[in-house]
Amino acid sequence: MIFTKKYRTGQIVLTACIAAVCMFSDVHGAEVAGPPAPKTLTVTPTEKPKSTAKSKSTSTSKSKSTPKSKSALTQKPEATPIPASTPTPEQEAETDKQNPADQGTLSKPDHPDTISADKLVFIGDSRTEGLRDAVNDDSIWSCLSSMGYDWMVSTGVPQVEDQIEDNTAVIILMGVNDLYHVNDYVSYINSKAAEWENRGAQTYFVSVGPVQNDPYCSNAEIESFNAVMQANLSGVTYIDVYSHLVSEGFSTVDGTHYPDSVSVDIYNYILDHLEEQRSGIWG
Repeated sequence: MIFTKKYRTGQIVLTACIAAVCMFSDVHGAEVAGPPAPKTLTVTPTEKPKSTAKSKSTSTSKSKSTPKSKSALTQKPEATPIPASTPTPEQEAETDKQNPADQGTLSKPDHPDTISADKLVFIGDSRTEGLRDAVNDDSIWSCLSSMGYDWMVSTGVPQVEDQIEDNTAVIILMGVNDLYHVNDYVSYINSKAAEWENRGAQTYFVSVGPVQNDPYCSNAEIESFNAVMQANLSGVTYIDVYSHLVSEGFSTVDGTHYPDSVSVDIYNYILDHLEEQRSGIWG
């Protein structure tokens, strides 16, 4: 009995020891296995910063791309004004239309059945333009505003000279814009009149008409110019419009240029003297 009790007691003690050992090993194992938990924790924050950095870089790239689109929009309006090239052809077309005026106004007769026998060629300045517009006849007109001797020699005469032929009346109304060129006018007109006479044409010079308070010239200067022209022209018929206007009365629209009524009066006065010199020119 005593042996049995001792045996049982030892068995209990042994069991208790084994249990204690097991408990100790579990605790120790728990301590050793503890660190992996922190690893899981450290892995999670490590991935978050990476994703955060990516999102930041993504947002940054997006924000950078935004200004690019803005700059692109800003550049488009600059490219839009290109339509300015469209009006250019229109302007060039208008310039082409105006080029003939730069060389003087030239209108040809619209009666070809009689032009070979009866032809009037007018050469002059802005006053002659007013004459042309007032009567609107079928004569040949070579005239340009503000022009004088230089234009007459370079353009006014050359552009109509091929129209001057037999039974043509060449009527010159120049001088008001450059009275100081009086001697040049006399010399040039005399030389051209001789040439045109050989073609069967007659040359007429119409005196410079009077002005009213013109800031550029006076009637005294005009009278002096006309006197020199009348005394020195050769082979040229002088038509004294100045005396006619002073005698009959006249008016101006700006001190220099005449209204249509006066222009028509001048035109009729010229025709009357052409008829005296060339009977049958219109018949």
